[in-house]
Amino acid sequence: MWTSMILSRNNHTYQTPAFAINGLFILQLVCLFFLAYAPISLSYAADNNGLEEWHYTLRPGDTLQEISLNLLNHQYSWSDVVKHNRVDKLDTLAPGSIIKIPMHWLKQQPKPAKVKTLEGIAQIKKARSTRYQSLKTDMLIQVGDEIATRNGNIVIEFADNSTIRLEANSNLYFNKLSHFGKSGMVDTRLRLKNGSLTTDIPPLVKGSRYEIKTPSAVAAVRGTEFRLHSSENETRLEVLEGSVEFSGEHGQIIVDAGKGASIKNGSSRIEVINLPSPPRRELAQDTIRKLPAKIQWEKSRDAKAYQIQLTQKDKNGNVVQDKVQQDNTMSIDQISNGDYELAIRSIDADGFKGSDSISKLSIEIDLVKAKLITPTKAEIISHTTPSFMWEYAVYNTEDNNNQSPLSRLDIAMDKGFTALITDNEFTKTNTFTLEQPLIPNPYFWRIATLNHNSQLSFSETRMFHIKGWLVPIQILSVNYLEKQVGLFWSPVANAEGYILQISNQSDFSTILKEEKLNKPRAHLLLNENQQYYARVKGIGNKLYSSKFGPVQEVFITPK
Repeated sequence: MWTSMILSRNNHTYQTPAFAINGLFILQLVCLFFLAYAPISLSYAADNNGLEEWHYTLRPGDTLQEISLNLLNHQYSWSDVVKHNRVDKLDTLAPGSIIKIPMHWLKQQPKPAKVKTLEGIAQIKKARSTRYQSLKTDMLIQVGDEIATRNGNIVIEFADNSTIRLEANSNLYFNKLSHFGKSGMVDTRLRLKNGSLTTDIPPLVKGSRYEIKTPSAVAAVRGTEFRLHSSENETRLEVLEGSVEFSGEHGQIIVDAGKGASIKNGSSRIEVINLPSPPRRELAQDTIRKLPAKIQWEKSRDAKAYQIQLTQKDKNGNVVQDKVQQDNTMSIDQISNGDYELAIRSIDADGFKGSDSISKLSIEIDLVKAKLITPTKAEIISHTTPSFMWEYAVYNTEDNNNQSPLSRLDIAMDKGFTALITDNEFTKTNTFTLEQPLIPNPYFWRIATLNHNSQLSFSETRMFHIKGWLVPIQILSVNYLEKQVGLFWSPVANAEGYILQISNQSDFSTILKEEKLNKPRAHLLLNENQQYYARVKGIGNKLYSSKFGPVQEVFITPK
């Protein structure tokens, strides 16, 4: 059994002054610019034969050719419009005249909806698919798709800029998403299998269709704001703006703003009640500079509980807190700095929710940040397991008993800390020594502080360098070819080159030759019957130091 409810609001018709029309064959219609951007004067009705029609009020500059091109599907033309309206002479049509166009003549184009905001976990099952996938912000929703929310809520935006907020544990199907060319009319049909949603739909162009079905009701929207709840037992409606024609199997009733109605599944009886009054707060705007903070409001006579929604205004309207409680006081102790909107609504004994009491909250908490001590800026450290130290000036007082907040050491190889090389927990310490050695490299470090309100604050970022040692080089072989001597050694990692020294003294008090080499070998011309000594060290960048390796004796015996 399906019942229906029709939502309505006073509709407005745009009036245009009369102007003279030039020409016999052409009706003056708004130029293409006005068709695209100006408001269209129209209405929606049915003729005596029950044919659904769109009524268009002519404006200065209108032409039937442009009406046909921009609004009609390819099966119909301006001549069909003339015949349908029984116009004998075109020059009798002046600005202000009404042109009737059957609804099925108009262009109808698919227009996908879009995920405007997403908070928590939600999934989408695409048309003709059997699998759910993760829903993401800005994702397009097509006809035949289904959205299922888990612990979060989403805001969905449609082609006419209307929105719905789908709450947690809801299933919504998209049966039709159409747009009628440049007329501004839409045909949107949704099905709420279970769960809750809140609409924000501006007054629709007459002729538009906007329906939300449940297992026991149909909401046909004409520009209003309401909440709809669907469960296996009933459909419940809460009208916040406008009015609703709420229909059961054997009757219907008009539900005005401030009232609610329900239909039990399998029943024709319609229950209508007054929605509970919104809670009252003395302050319309609060600035909170210290946490925890208390928010209080007057108790409503007809409220058995309250729903509290805290929305962050600078984060695309994401709901950061949504809870139901019986007390008229709420505590705020874990929240980030920013601007918020606090909505409190009363809930009566039957579960109906009233209008929101709206106030603004500005959270401006002074965050505690660490002051870095060691390593100093750009310090070069000669060992691979450095120690770190920091302090909190605000905690060096008797009021805080010298207790440090929770801290975490972050180390990365880039200033943006995109890939941390540390995996530290938050502790109350203000010193830390690495256990795992760092390879020679420049590094960045900072201290993340977990404030009492669960906000993260970061210290300044400092760079430090780990300096390493190149492996000492040992000459592996000496080859003699006539008077030329070849020296060979293994390449050294991180060495940019090599320095070879030749001496006639074992202590290298006298240097006969020093040569910089790019490859791990050298070829020398040395005198016969003379004792030489050779040694090699690697050349590193500023992060590497090196020492000469073992001394190699070199003696050339004449043949």
